[in-house]
Amino acid sequence: MQLDLEECIDLEIVKTEKRRLEIFLGVLLFGLLLLFLNITFFPTTISEVFIDERSMKLGIYTSIGFIILLLISRWMVGKIANCEKPLPAWYKYYSITIDSVIPFIWLFFIIKWEENGIFLDSPLIFIFFPIIIVSALHLSFWLSFLNGLIIATIYAMITLWTFDNYDTSYMLPSIVFYTKATMFLIAGVCAGLVANELSKRLTISIQTQEERDQMESLFSQQVSKEVVQALTEAGGASFKIKASVLFLDIRNFTQRVQSLSPEDVNAFQNRFFGPIMDCIHNNGGMINQIMGDGLMASFASEEGDAPESAFKAARDILSKISQLNKSEWSDEIKVGIGIHNGEIIAGNIGNSTRQQFSISGIPVITAARLEQLTKEYNCSWLVSSNFYNEIKHLAKNGSSLGDVKLKGIDQEIEIIKLA
Repeated sequence: MQLDLEECIDLEIVKTEKRRLEIFLGVLLFGLLLLFLNITFFPTTISEVFIDERSMKLGIYTSIGFIILLLISRWMVGKIANCEKPLPAWYKYYSITIDSVIPFIWLFFIIKWEENGIFLDSPLIFIFFPIIIVSALHLSFWLSFLNGLIIATIYAMITLWTFDNYDTSYMLPSIVFYTKATMFLIAGVCAGLVANELSKRLTISIQTQEERDQMESLFSQQVSKEVVQALTEAGGASFKIKASVLFLDIRNFTQRVQSLSPEDVNAFQNRFFGPIMDCIHNNGGMINQIMGDGLMASFASEEGDAPESAFKAARDILSKISQLNKSEWSDEIKVGIGIHNGEIIAGNIGNSTRQQFSISGIPVITAARLEQLTKEYNCSWLVSSNFYNEIKHLAKNGSSLGDVKLKGIDQEIEIIKLA
């Protein structure tokens, strides 16, 4: 099923939410480990910092509870991802709320129980910066901004409450803590801008992939995967690729169809070219051009078996024509086939109004000249020695006709007649 752009982005947001939760869980587990290490190796220091024993217990319980909630969130997101559905709106606000509020529960009670505002500078406060930074993975400016706003507001309120209710003469001025609250808000804005940029880049990436998929879909029925890959990598521009080129021509086509109506000519072409095209496609080839009395096809493969594929296609074509001569037509149809291989130039030719995928180069000209020579040598197919050397383990009764100077080709080439 083809997904539209918005659906693709929604699914990517689900993936990034899974990653965000995993990162956050890692940070919390690391923090909990540090807490236990401090309790184990520095118990005296811990007891001096936390006078009320409830403070340390609440810190442990809050951390464990936070981890459990994140694990539940991870489970929910996993279920949503498996169903390939977008994150519901309620989940996003629920996630922002627990990320922002839960650490403040511990901060509020520890200040209340210890009656000491120094905990406004507790290392726990630093956890809010990773919370805000990782919120960018929501890929929403407003969610990151809301995250920073909630944290900044609650921190400012706790600061106000602390300075109103406890002795803070030994602490820095309250403006320092309000400034820290402002920094949380600024961090939320920055995370939101990053989220917005990530969202734009993700959109561009998905659009680029959709264009690539459309191009592959457009050519998938007539172009090999190697050609599709080269074409997409070239961005539609021309490129070079090694291939085997096959030309086929129907002998005496004009005499055969000159007395037929246009409808009968079209019917004949469909009955003839349909099975021939199947032979080419079934062997991994692509039809580059269909003329009224012939066609051009090419075979390209990273595995280096393009010549074998071209040979098998030609062999299947001749076998199919033999069958058609017995079952479809009273008068025998003869064809000429020429094949050569080498490096061709491929790409889209045309303008913004209309483009057509085409191939060119010496191998194309050579294959066309070989097909024309089949008339002179009164045979069904001719191939170059370059091509024959690649498939001679498959061909039987191949005989050399010597070096021949082809029209438009400077260098003579050896041609092989196949039975």
